[in-house]
Amino acid sequence: MGGTRAAAGSPRLTDVAEAAGVSVATASRALTGRGSVASETRERVRQAAATLDFHPSAAGQNLRARSTRMIGFIVPDISSGFYANALKGAQHRLQTAGYQITLMDTDERPDRERAALLALAAGRVDGFIVCSSGGDGSILRAIERRFQLPIVGFDNVVDGVGAGRVTLANEAGMQLLVGHLARVHGHRRIGYVGGIESETSGAERLAGYELGMRGDGLAIDPRCVRPGDWTEAAGRSETAALLDLDDAVSAIVYPCADLALGGLAELRARGRAVPGDVAIVCFDDSDAAPLLDPPLTVLVRRDREIGDLAASMVLRALEQPDAGPMDVRIPMELAIRRSCGCPAQPPAEVRPVAAHPATTPIQPVGGSRVR
Repeated sequence: MGGTRAAAGSPRLTDVAEAAGVSVATASRALTGRGSVASETRERVRQAAATLDFHPSAAGQNLRARSTRMIGFIVPDISSGFYANALKGAQHRLQTAGYQITLMDTDERPDRERAALLALAAGRVDGFIVCSSGGDGSILRAIERRFQLPIVGFDNVVDGVGAGRVTLANEAGMQLLVGHLARVHGHRRIGYVGGIESETSGAERLAGYELGMRGDGLAIDPRCVRPGDWTEAAGRSETAALLDLDDAVSAIVYPCADLALGGLAELRARGRAVPGDVAIVCFDDSDAAPLLDPPLTVLVRRDREIGDLAASMVLRALEQPDAGPMDVRIPMELAIRRSCGCPAQPPAEVRPVAAHPATTPIQPVGGSRVR
């Protein structure tokens, strides 16, 4: 069998783990003598290694044994308040545990995400916290398989990858916004100006809008659903398209603050009163939202909590390599202000959305899709 392996290429630690019926982390501990492994399991791993003629390289052992006490934090756009606040939450948690952060901004480009992951994985970090820029996820899977580093995803995540993931209750939050417009204010024709549908947040928020519309017995006019990106420019141009319809919408739901700001600018430019002519609500809160005229009705975000939870998952994976991955959904709360048509609330009234399970196990590979 060793001859067959040699012909096909040198066996890897993953081959040994598979043959012994254990995780890669357990196989590593059994062969290096580091960490606690049952004697029966250790012997089974050693037998598999001998059968496969597996010999770990000294360089590889040294690389895995050296802790950098650094965690890679990779985001699409650090100028966004969401990512900056998530970074602060992660940084506080990691520093308390004796770790530092190496920050990489991918500018929403999958090729830069790939370069950042490869650069940091080569012995520079002990793990990753990643908001993906929307690639196919192959590089994350390759990094996890080759370097055996814990990866935690947040906001925009990749299926079947990582020690955990932290996302917002996107669908439930969107249903809350649509329901408020329909049930409290009686809107029947509600438009949606959307984000990037290939990303977790974009896909889930669109799905939540559609579920909310159907749940309240409202027809979905395809012309009233305007996909785009996450920018103010898209918010303005797609709002213009909604306003140009013969039977224009009476309310608009925006899945992020920048889109809502662009939409509000377009409404003002056309002399449309908010909420008198068109009511608007927004998924994301921002520092500016309560200061606008009118103040925006939004879903309250807990950005730092997201970063804190993601960092906690990385630390857990480093301390307990065999622990299963975790999936955390952050419940959303409605902050009622005047853009929806409600009177001023001093301070903004907050109504919690029905909570998703706070923490549930997910399958480490091939688990159910996020959406």
